This record gives sequence, C-alpha cells and structure tokens, in this order.
Amino acid sequence: MSRVVTLVFLVLVLTPIAALSDSGNPLPEEDNQWRFTIAFPMLWAPQINGKVRGDEPIDFTIEFKDILDRLSFGIMGELYANKGPYGFAFRTNYMRAENEMSRTGLVDVQAQTEVQIGVNDLLASFGVHENVRLVTGVRHVFAKVDLDLQTSIGDNEFVNEQITVTDDSQFDWLLGVNYSHWFVKRWGIMLNADVGVFGDNDRDFSLEFRALYRISDLNNFWFGYRYLNIGSDTETDGVKYSVDMSQLGPMVGWAFTF
Repeated sequence: MSRVVTLVFLVLVLTPIAALSDSGNPLPEEDNQWRFTIAFPMLWAPQINGKVRGDEPIDFTIEFKDILDRLSFGIMGELYANKGPYGFAFRTNYMRAENEMSRTGLVDVQAQTEVQIGVNDLLASFGVHENVRLVTGVRHVFAKVDLDLQTSIGDNEFVNEQITVTDDSQFDWLLGVNYSHWFVKRWGIMLNADVGVFGDNDRDFSLEFRALYRISDLNNFWFGYRYLNIGSDTETDGVKYSVDMSQLGPMVGWAFTF
C-alpha cells in the first residue's frame, strides 16, 4: 500500500524523465575520436493520466499547467559521449514542488506539502547499424514527500508536526533501441523506445520522437513528442492494487555538439 500512496503523491508533481536515446550528434563519426553532446536547457510539458485499481477504480488527468503552478525549482540536462560504435550517457533532473492548503472553521487547518524528485540515468549504447543503437543502463529515482501540518482552535494550537510521507529510492534496469537519421545536413529525426526488464517497478515503458535541426557545428535545436508509462502492483490486506501513471506531451531542447 505504501507504493500506492507514493505514486499518488508523485503524480501531482511528477517531473519529466529523459528517454533512452543516442546523442543525436550530427558531426561525422570517426573511430578514433570522441564526440560529445550536452543537452541543456530541456523542457517536457506532459499531461498526466493516472489509473488506480483496487477496492474502487480511480482515473484522473492532470494538465501541465497545474504541475507548473506547483513547481518551485526544476533543472534537467543530458551528457553524451560517443566513439565509433560505443556510447555512454549520463542524464539527470531534479525538481521541487510545493503545495499549500488551508481551511478555516471550528478547527483551522494549514497543510504544506513539499515534494522532491531526482532522476539519474547511467547508460551505455552500441551501434549495430549505421542508424541503429542498442541501449541499456540503470535508472535511479529518488522521491521524498514532506507534509507540514498545523491545526488550531482559535488561538490554541494543538497539532504542529512534520510528517515524511515517503522517502524512497527505486532502481530499474532498462533495455532500449535508438534510430537516428539525417536527411540533409541540417535536418534529422530520432526515434527511441525503452522498456524496464526488471527492478522496483513492474512496468516501465517509453516511446519518443524527436525532430533535429542543426544550426551550426556547435548548436542544435530539437522538438518532439514523448509517451511514458510507469506502473506497479501491490497487495495489502488481501486487496490487490495496480497503479499506472502515463505522461504524454511535447518536448523541446537545445544541444551543443563538439
């Protein structure tokens, strides 16, 4: 049941998670020379769809503007290094979101929720074709949710406590495939798909499309669309719970290649 509670809290302010992908570096490959790509800044603006199955089915949708209203800090970036068919990547993102709620009446209630989420991917890839790479690696997700609760009657405060709803780290091992192709010197496309083969989540799948525009040897712009689904199954007191969170929406970013 704790997994269900964690996922329901995270869906309110879930941060974008970078997809498994090649660097999209348009510079010519040379077997004896490293090529690097730094992707920053990046933005993913997803809509979140949630499904919870247990005692009663619950379905909900959260628009990106609602996530943005609660965001207090966020940053994400990617680093790629390729040499011939071999490639390595490190991707990281971190966000902090806050939400406040107050209610007045016979009993006054004030509650402040702070959510911190960090995602780190360490990946390796190998080119099996001029345009195709196989990708594998580990994804680490850190999530912490703190609740500051205060209740009072008039001027008399009788509850003032901080509760850690969740403080959890999860690991998944993923396998993926990347396809990239440059039609002309300036325009290319990239397709990515990955799936979690084992780990802390029962389901972990994403599919992504990017269109790439090469401004110069150093600067590149990309835009695209991404779908991500993460789900887990648990059982508490004889009741089986299934929770799935899907994110889908447009992406944009800037990449430096050298």
